[in-house]
Amino acid sequence: MSKTMEMGSVKVPDSHIERTGYIELQEPCNVPGHEKYNLWHFNDEIICPRCESERRSKKFSTQATKKQFESTKEGRKLFLKNNSILHDRSLLNKGIKDYINKNDTESDIKKHTHTVVKEVLKNNRNVFMVGPPGVGKTHLMMGMLKNINELGDSKKCLFVSMPKLLSEMKESFNKKYTDQKTSADYLNLLVEADVLGLDDIGSELSMNSNKQASNFTVDTLYNILNARENKTTIFTSNLSLDELSLILDARTVSRIKSNLLLMDFNGITDKREYEYTLKK
Repeated sequence: MSKTMEMGSVKVPDSHIERTGYIELQEPCNVPGHEKYNLWHFNDEIICPRCESERRSKKFSTQATKKQFESTKEGRKLFLKNNSILHDRSLLNKGIKDYINKNDTESDIKKHTHTVVKEVLKNNRNVFMVGPPGVGKTHLMMGMLKNINELGDSKKCLFVSMPKLLSEMKESFNKKYTDQKTSADYLNLLVEADVLGLDDIGSELSMNSNKQASNFTVDTLYNILNARENKTTIFTSNLSLDELSLILDARTVSRIKSNLLLMDFNGITDKREYEYTLKK
């Protein structure tokens, strides 16, 4: 026997709801110009089909305009500036040209940075920048991202401090406000970037602690790299690849090593100490 659903004085067969997904009500929309359209009962909501069509068109147009703007040089600059996750936003002012080189080793690493930028643009290479704290890895990575923005054809770049990202994602688990980002929001943002700079991976663990990274850290890093397959990721770390292999799982390290260029900062002076001396 066919069942019916009563909407006021109107009886609507279940078969109609199953077939169309909506019920047309005998009540017009009250938006000026839409009076000829009857309201629908759809997904437990009362909607006007014309209003809904216009809303979706506007949303699509807004998204298309945003995407088109972000493909311009100015749009790419703003994407990097507005979406990067940093401990210190003054880092956005850093560039390759103001990296202080005091010896041949530092001059070579600065020159090599320009070669690496070309390799990233031409061959989508991943880059691993390794060395002790304070030698300018983070500074040069930001400079590389800014140069790629300038030279690349529609390549959007993003800088992300890995420790700060993990902290913000953990906070999102206990979010109090609906407009706060979720873990999925963070992942989507990192995947959206054509070139991602991941700063300070492995910093939350000391090599003397003899313990592996937490499941949360490992899973987060792997999910980022897995979702970004065939896209460039630039890493900085105080730990070598061999040392990271002791605290991360094999699949994550394998993703890091894929199509990789290595930049070794060992033997370079502490730039933060030098900058402090200049300011005194």
